[in-house]
Amino acid sequence: MSAGKHEVGPAPSHARPMLRVSLRNIRAHKLRLLLSVLAVVLGTAFVTGSLVFTSTLKSTFDGLLDQGSRDLSVLIEPESAQGGGVPFEVAEQVLDVPGVAAASPGVSGTVVLFNADGTVYQSGGAPSEGLAWTDPETSVGSSDTLVDGRAPAGDREVVLPQGVLDKAGLSIGDSAKVYTTSDGTIEVTVVGTYTSGTDVGGYVGVAFSAADARALFTDGENASSVAIRADEGVSQDELRDRIVEQFPGFAVSTGEEVKEKLSQELSMVLNFVNYFFVAFGLIALLVGTFIIYNTFSMLVAQRLRELALLRSIGASRGQLTRSVLAEAALTGLIGSAIGVLAGFGLAQLIFVLLEAFDLGIPSGDLALTPMSVLTPLVLGFVVTLFSAWAPARRAGRVAPVQGMRVGSTAGEAGGGMRTYLGVLAVISGVALALIGTWQDTTKAGAITVGVGAAALIIGSFLVMPALARPIAGGIGRVIGAPFGAVGRLAATNAGRNTRRTAATAFALTLGLTLVAAFGTLGATTKASISGMIEGEINAEVVVQGVASQGMPIQLPGGVEQRIADLPEVDDVASLAFAFASLGGEPQPLASASGPVGEMIDATMVDGSLQPGENSLVVSQSVARDRGWVYGATVPLVAPDGTESTLTVTGVYEDSQILGQFITGRDVYERLVPENLRSTFNVLVSPAEGVSDDDAIAAVTTELEDIPIASVQSKQQFIDTQAGSVDQLLTIIYALLGLALVIAVLGIVNTLALSVIERRTEIGMLRAVGMQRSQIRRTINLESTQIAVFGALIGAVVGAYLGWTFVTVLAADGLQVTVIPWGMIGIVLVCSAVVGVLASLWPAHRAAKTDPLEAIAE
Repeated sequence: MSAGKHEVGPAPSHARPMLRVSLRNIRAHKLRLLLSVLAVVLGTAFVTGSLVFTSTLKSTFDGLLDQGSRDLSVLIEPESAQGGGVPFEVAEQVLDVPGVAAASPGVSGTVVLFNADGTVYQSGGAPSEGLAWTDPETSVGSSDTLVDGRAPAGDREVVLPQGVLDKAGLSIGDSAKVYTTSDGTIEVTVVGTYTSGTDVGGYVGVAFSAADARALFTDGENASSVAIRADEGVSQDELRDRIVEQFPGFAVSTGEEVKEKLSQELSMVLNFVNYFFVAFGLIALLVGTFIIYNTFSMLVAQRLRELALLRSIGASRGQLTRSVLAEAALTGLIGSAIGVLAGFGLAQLIFVLLEAFDLGIPSGDLALTPMSVLTPLVLGFVVTLFSAWAPARRAGRVAPVQGMRVGSTAGEAGGGMRTYLGVLAVISGVALALIGTWQDTTKAGAITVGVGAAALIIGSFLVMPALARPIAGGIGRVIGAPFGAVGRLAATNAGRNTRRTAATAFALTLGLTLVAAFGTLGATTKASISGMIEGEINAEVVVQGVASQGMPIQLPGGVEQRIADLPEVDDVASLAFAFASLGGEPQPLASASGPVGEMIDATMVDGSLQPGENSLVVSQSVARDRGWVYGATVPLVAPDGTESTLTVTGVYEDSQILGQFITGRDVYERLVPENLRSTFNVLVSPAEGVSDDDAIAAVTTELEDIPIASVQSKQQFIDTQAGSVDQLLTIIYALLGLALVIAVLGIVNTLALSVIERRTEIGMLRAVGMQRSQIRRTINLESTQIAVFGALIGAVVGAYLGWTFVTVLAADGLQVTVIPWGMIGIVLVCSAVVGVLASLWPAHRAAKTDPLEAIAE
C-alpha cells in the first residue's frame, strides 16, 4: 500500500520544477516566441472576427425579422413562386373570416431615387424599392411610423425614410425624380418622412399612396401577398386553418412559419459567408504552424546542452517533452486569447467600415456567442501544440552525453524516407489531378482534382527539404553572383538545414499556390466571358440597365422601339424575361424581339433561332433531357392560369447568353401585363456609314430620360462583365494576404533565430574581417533565396492545380484556359522584394554582433 502511495506522491513534486523550467524558458525567450504568438494571434483573430461578424449579422437580422413580423399572424401567397399573385379581392374578403383583425396586400417594386442634384442616389447595395404606404393602425407586418409631414394621398406623392431624405439633399415639399420599370422616370412630391424598426443602413423605401403603388408595381388585379393580423386570443394555427378552408388554391403560412423560413434562408447565406471567411483564417493558422514548428525546432537545438544537463540530473524523456509542450501550450493560449480580443476589434472595425462606405449592412451590438470565443481558442491551442509536437519529441530524445558537445545541432534524421513519401505523394497528386480532368461529370472531376491537390501540396511539403539544396542553393548562386564571396556564403547557408529552409519557404509556397490557382481561375473566367460575348454577340452596341444588388435594373418596356426609330441605327434586337409553367415545370423564359438570329451567333442543331408566333426555341441539353424535337408541342400555363401550346421551332447548342428557352414577343405579352413589361437588354447594329461612337452618342441622347440605361460598345460591355471577376479576385487576394503576411513573419522569425543560433559563427566572420554591411548583405541574400524558392514551388503547383480545375469546369462555360504568366512573374519578383524586407531586422541584429562576445560564448 505504501509503495502505491510512493508511486503517486512524487509526480507533482517533479512536475512543478519542470513547469518552472518551462516558465523560465518562456521568460528567457520572450522575443523568440513573440512572432509565434503573433502568428497565432493573426489566425485566431481572423477566425474570431469572421464568427463574430456573421453571428452579429444573424442576431441583428433576426431582430429585424422579429420586429417586422411581430403582428403577422398569417400570410397568403400564390402556390407557385411564378404565380400571378393574390387578387386584391382576397384582401377584402378575408376580413370577413372570423378572427381576422386586419389584412394588408403586399405591393412593391424596384425603383431608383435621384438626389436633389439629379444624380442617382446610392443605396450601397441595400434594397431600393417602391411600396404602398399603409396607415400604421391598419398595417400588418410593418413598423413604419410617420415622423414629419403627412402620409401620401394624392397623385405622385411619396414619403421617404428620414435618413434618405437628408442624404439625398431633399426636403419636405420638394419635387424629386424616381425611376420605375413601368413608367420610366417620374416626378414625385415629397410630403413626409418616416422611420422603420426594420430599417437597415442605405435602404431606400419610396412609399406611394395605395392607388399609385398598385398602378406602378402591379397588374392592377393582384398583390404579391396578403399579410393578416389576428384578433386577440386567436391562435395563428387556428386562423390559418380557417383561411385555408375558405381560400383554397393559395399557399397559406402562419407568421411563425414565415419567420422561420426567412431565418433559415438568411442562415444559409450567412453560413456561406462565415465558411468563406473562416476558411481563410484556417489557411492563415495552417501557415502559422510552420512558424511555430521552426521556432520550437530551433529553440530545442539551441538548448541542447541545457536539455542534456536536465537529463543528466534525472529528468525523464517524458518530462522534457512535456516541458516543451507546456511552453507551446502557454504560447497557444496567450496567442489565442489575444487573437479572440483582436477578433472582436476586427469585427467592430468591419462594421465601422461598412457604415462609413454606406454599404447597406445593418449593425448592432457585437454578438458574444460560445462558438465565437471557444472555437478560435481551441483552434489556436491545438494548432500550436500540434506544431510543437515534433520538436518536443526531439527534445525528449536528447541524451545526457550531448551536454558535452559544443554548439547546437539540428538533426534531420529520416530525410530519406520523408523524401520517398513526398515523391510518391507528388506523383499521385499530379496523376489524380490529371485524371480528374478526364471525368464525365463536373462533380466527379472536382472531387478527384481536390484529392489530387491535397496529395500534391502534402507531397510538396515532404519533398521540399530535398529540393532546398539544389534549387534554393541554385537561386542563391544566381542572385548572389554579383556579390562574390558574400553571395556564395549566403547560397551555401540554404543547404545547412534543409528541413528548416523548406518549412520556412513552404509557408510562402502555400500562399502562392492559392494565389496562382485563383489567378488562373480568374484569368480563365475573364477570357471565357470575353470569348463568349465576342463570339456570340454580333451587335456593336449593347444597352442594359445599371447593376443594382448584383443584377441589372430592368429597362422600361418599349425602349427598343425608341432606339430602332433612330436614323443612326440599323437593326435592333431585345431580350426580356418572364415566368411561366412550361411542360409542367415553372421556368424563366427569355423573349426575343427583332432579328435576334442576326444579332446573336448561335450554332443551330435544328430549325431557326428566330422565334415565330407561338414558337419555342430550346437549348440542345433541354431538348435531349425532355425528349423535345423539332415540331414537338409543349403546354404553357401563364401566371394567371391561361393555357396555351407552343411548338418547338429550333434547337441550338447550349449557350450562356441565350439560356435554355426562347419565345417570341407574342408569348411575352400574354405572360406579362402591359404596365409591368420591361426589357433586359437591347442589341444595336449601327446604320451603314455610322461609326460605333456616333451610334452610342445617338442612343445615349435618346435615352437621357432613363438615367439607369447604360449604353456601351461591345468591348466596354465585355470589360464591365469581366470587371466583376476582378472585384472577386481582389477580395480573395486581400484575404490570402493574411496568410502571406504570416509567411513573411515566418521568414523574419527563422532568420532572427538563425542569427542567434549562428552567433559564434557570425562573430568569427567579423573577427576575420567581414564588414557589418557584408553581414547584412549575407542575411538579405539568404532571405531572398528562401522567399523565391518558396514562391517558385508555389507558382508551379498553383498554376498546375489552377489548370486542372478550370479544365474540369470547361463544361460549365470555361472554354478557354489562361494561365496568368505575367501575374506569376510579378509575384516571383515581389517575393524577392518581400525576402529583402523580411531580412532587414534580422540582418540589422546580425550586423551588431560583437566579435569578442560572440566568440567567448
